[in-house]
Amino acid sequence: MAGKRRVLFVEDAVSFRKTLCDLLQADGFQVCECGDGASALDAAEKGDFHVIITDYRMPNMNGADVTRRLRSRFPASVIIGVSWDDMRKVFLSAGADAFLQKPFEYDDLVKLLKERLTHLKS
Repeated sequence: MAGKRRVLFVEDAVSFRKTLCDLLQADGFQVCECGDGASALDAAEKGDFHVIITDYRMPNMNGADVTRRLRSRFPASVIIGVSWDDMRKVFLSAGADAFLQKPFEYDDLVKLLKERLTHLKS
């Protein structure tokens, strides 16, 4: 992947969010992290993200609602839903490009990112 890919990661579980963000940054991604859907919508308006990764269960707004809103505003971004529950159908019907069920291997996320981001030039 050429150039730094910008990732918006939306997750209310602080330790999981921090760990995944640290791993993504170590792999060369530029990461913005948010703890809920409302802050993610604000961040998305201010940034240009190649990828949005969102959890399903969060306070005030679930990941499917976040996905619907961001998909309509940012059709070119890759959106990946994540959840402990199998919410694949819910996320995909909301407009997500992919879904990973927790707990997932970090390598599976990176593989998915590489597959989805190969079409981007920078």
